[in-house]
Parts: sequence; structure tokens; C-alpha cells
Amino acid sequence: MRCLLALPLLLSLSACAAPAQTPPPPGDQPLRADPTRYAARTLVYECRDGEFIARTGPGEMAVWVEDRYAVLSQVRSGSGAKYQEGDILFWSKGDEAILDVGTRSYRECRLNPARVPWEDARRRGIDFRAAGNEPGWHVEVREGDRLLFIGDYGATRKMFDQPVSAHDAQRSTWSASLDGDLIEITAEWVECQDTMSGARYPMSVELRLNENHYRGCGMQLEHPWE
Repeated sequence: MRCLLALPLLLSLSACAAPAQTPPPPGDQPLRADPTRYAARTLVYECRDGEFIARTGPGEMAVWVEDRYAVLSQVRSGSGAKYQEGDILFWSKGDEAILDVGTRSYRECRLNPARVPWEDARRRGIDFRAAGNEPGWHVEVREGDRLLFIGDYGATRKMFDQPVSAHDAQRSTWSASLDGDLIEITAEWVECQDTMSGARYPMSVELRLNENHYRGCGMQLEHPWE
């Protein structure tokens, strides 16, 4: 009876409460249970003497630096987020980070969010990506597999299977159709500048989806770690 009387006030602490669930593993913050941060994230750091790409997951971080790839485990840190494996050590706080890879040190590293969608696509195996503005759109192509178009700031989404591609020294093209929708992409090797961010890309892109016409910038994505 005493246990039942205490239940309304001590639901989470009483012996009458349901057994506590084991908390999920920590995210990309130092040993802190924060379920809003468990989703994997791609991070691009540009440093004083180089750059590196990282991707965080529950309790670990993958790092791509030059021709090296490694998975680091999260370790306890007095402040910020810290990951380590062997001779590789990563530490970050806010938008700044440092990375030690053996005898090589990367200092004065800062996040560059504008590059994240491109590097994230690269690590998902995407071969070509393009994007444009007004309204915002982007397209991703995995050769011989699928083509995904997202337009109107995410309101329009079209997935096509088995896109047909052609490539030469001047341009690359892709086309596909499904359920009455037709998409055609032409990417020329002409430098392109994003109309909003000012970022420069190696290819100028024209895209037609049914009666709609889009222009933007793009690039082919290599996968050097494969």
C-alpha cells in the first residue's frame, strides 16, 4: 500500500515504476545521452594546412583524410567532443576542431556547411550531383541504378530507375522516364557559379522535368576510398 501511495510522486524513481530502459549509446557529444543527436551527420572541416571529412554516428566517427580512412571511438572529454583510435585523435567544440593523424596535425579547422550535401552524396555512392535555386532543387545520379530529383524546396520528389547516360569530353547527359514523367539532364564542362552562395563548380547544368526547365551547377563525384 505504501508503494502505491508513493507512485504518483515518484513514478520514475519508485520501485513500483516500470524497469528503467537502458539508455541508447551517446551521439556526437561527449558521453551525453541526447537522442536528438543520434542521426549520422557528415561534417566538412577546412583547416589551415588541409581539410578532412568526418561522419558521426552513435558513439563513433568515420574520418577521411587524404588517402586514409579510419573509424574512431568516442572517449570521455572534459569539454567538447573527443574521438580516438590508435594514432588518430579528433577533438571539436562548436564549429572548430583539431585532428592529429600520426605525426600530422590539422589545426585551425572550421566547418564548411555549404560543402556538406556534396560530400554526403559522395559517401553515399552518388556519381553526379547538381543543384540550383529559385526554386531550390537538386538531383543525384547513381550510374546504372537510380536518379533522384527533389524540387520546390523539397515539395517535389521524383525517383527514376535505370537512367540512360552518355559521356564525352564536353558534356554528360542522363535521361529516364517513369509513369509519364520524363527527365533529361545535360551537364557541360563549363565553370558555374551558384547564384546564391557564390560557390564555383566545374559543370553547368540544364535539367528538364516534363514541361519544367531548371538551370544550376553540378559536379561528378569520385570515390577515392573504394
